[in-house]
Amino acid sequence: MVPSFVTNGLKGLGRYGRSALSMSRSMLQSTAFRLTMSYMALFGLSVLVLLLFIYMTTAQSISHQTEDTISAEIDALYQHYDTEGLRGLIDSIAERTSSPNLSGGLYLLTDNQLRPIAGNLAFWPTEIPDTQGWLDFSLSNGSSVSEDATIGRGRTFILSGNYHLLVGRDMRALEGFQALMLEAMGWAFAATALLGIGGGFVLTRQVLTRLENINRAAERIMGGDISHRVALTGSKDEFDRLAETLNAMLDQIEQLMAGIRTVTNNIAHDLRSPLTRMRSQLERAISSPASEDDLRDICAQVIGEADNLLATFNALLSIAEAEAGSTLTDIAPVDLRALIEDVVDLYGPVAEDMGLTLHTAQPANLPAPLWVGGNRELLFQALSNILDNAIKYTPNGGDVAVWLRANETGSVHLIVADSGPGIVPSDRGRVLERFVRLDTSRTTPGNGLGLSLVAAICRLHRASLMLGSVDESPIQDNLPASTTAPTHGLAVQMTFPSLKVTI
Repeated sequence: MVPSFVTNGLKGLGRYGRSALSMSRSMLQSTAFRLTMSYMALFGLSVLVLLLFIYMTTAQSISHQTEDTISAEIDALYQHYDTEGLRGLIDSIAERTSSPNLSGGLYLLTDNQLRPIAGNLAFWPTEIPDTQGWLDFSLSNGSSVSEDATIGRGRTFILSGNYHLLVGRDMRALEGFQALMLEAMGWAFAATALLGIGGGFVLTRQVLTRLENINRAAERIMGGDISHRVALTGSKDEFDRLAETLNAMLDQIEQLMAGIRTVTNNIAHDLRSPLTRMRSQLERAISSPASEDDLRDICAQVIGEADNLLATFNALLSIAEAEAGSTLTDIAPVDLRALIEDVVDLYGPVAEDMGLTLHTAQPANLPAPLWVGGNRELLFQALSNILDNAIKYTPNGGDVAVWLRANETGSVHLIVADSGPGIVPSDRGRVLERFVRLDTSRTTPGNGLGLSLVAAICRLHRASLMLGSVDESPIQDNLPASTTAPTHGLAVQMTFPSLKVTI
């Protein structure tokens, strides 16, 4: 009977082995590993070429040094032969071969029958010299040099008196160096390949670990955990920058989804009441006898509710189109002066009916016309919404004013101010959201989309939108020094940055 802890341990090892095998397969199939191996192969080839170059140049340098040494020996022996004759040459060869042959010198002096006279070689080599007298020859076992020497290199020539002289060098040192270089090259290439493969596994494992973290985060988000974010390591590398970008994108998506939920809830809340009223009015018209005038009144009420619903949906479509930027494909010059005059002409009678005074102030130092690039219909709608709100929430006997102001940088400020109750700072950002209406404004008609549309149009035109009090800076700084400006109330400022002002 196998103990349970042994069985569990074997199962754990099996799972670990399968996990490791799966990880190894994924590593071998990954792009990072293939790139690492490609780089390793290129680097290994470069190392091999470099080692071969060092080997060839070093061997060639040693060979040239050997030939230079042999040539120097020949010159010295020639000098002995010229000055001291055959006996001096024999003594010089005997002196060079009597001491330990540390330099590996090879010498052989023979008569015309190639019988040895002096030197440390037993017989004349049978190899044929090249055109310059150089030959590579095998060393006989009978020579006085070490038996493990295999190849000698030397030069032969004939002296006066028909004597033959061979001067050479034992090439064991060069052979040993070549063997050592080849062995070193093999080990170096093997070490390069081993380090490259090991480094490839380590690097690939790190890359796959970072990618796996991103994949797991994506799977959790796809599973519904929209608040989860990709973990950062703090290294500020490409993966951290990618994670930061993904987290920023997720933050934006979460905000959009929250906005969609808010909009959906607001739509359900704000549309349920008019739809309920329409249904009740229609049921009342069907179920109870009514005169023709009553039916007309009911139909008029239903049409009014339907118009409100259509206005809400049209506003939502306008906001969606403005945020998508599809309505700004055709940019044309828009004269802000003429735009203000048209909007004021439209709302002037409305303000007069409500007992309000509508002022306009366009400074003389501004050029006329004042051109900006944009969509005139959208800008007209934005200014109309702002002016409509100002008139709607300004009490009887109050003032509403519209101004233009330009600063030194070329930015143009379009300001609508009123003497109404204003908006507290904590609510100024909230009123720009869809379907948001302050508690104090629930008794007035509207759907809470007017300022949302204004904000979307401003973003589309790359203009900033600021809500503030008339007596606050910087709005106060942009108001004209005139008695037509309200002394208190709400001011809405649209700023078009860096617009070219042309006459």
